[in-house]
Amino acid sequence: MKVPWIKSVAKLGSRESMAMIVAALLTAGAAGGWAVSTTLTTSAVAVEELPAFETPRGNATRDLPATKESPHEELKHSLIGSYRVTGTDSNGRAYPSAGIVDVALAPSGALEVAWDNGKQVGVGQMIGNVLAVASSTNGRTTIWIMTINADGSLSGKWLRRTDRGYKGTETWTRT
Repeated sequence: MKVPWIKSVAKLGSRESMAMIVAALLTAGAAGGWAVSTTLTTSAVAVEELPAFETPRGNATRDLPATKESPHEELKHSLIGSYRVTGTDSNGRAYPSAGIVDVALAPSGALEVAWDNGKQVGVGQMIGNVLAVASSTNGRTTIWIMTINADGSLSGKWLRRTDRGYKGTETWTRT
């Protein structure tokens, strides 16, 4: 008995298929899912403040005391502004000159990130003291994982699905 869909299912495990699935999930998250994560932020921050063994289960988070603004939101708002960008390309070569990246708050609560006066735009989400940014330019998906440093700068790595070689690096310093 021949089962025609077996070959299609077997292809789902390939690297190319997985990359396409990840890109599709990131695009779907950027298009509609970011607003959902911001509605859950208050509960998540309140839970983070508790010791590990006292983490509430189920709907117990509704009993936690409300705060006027969580530390997570304060940190997110502190990222808004312009930054001087230095770094290396995915092939390991240093950028020829510094650029500018602008960070703004979108109505959804996500951070909008724009390079080169808006020629390249991404959407960012904070996870602890890390800013994850996804963008797509000319069909090339790029992801940045930037650590938020104590001095207000951000530093980290970025990668593009279509590039070979090393991961690129960037440092963002407030202007």
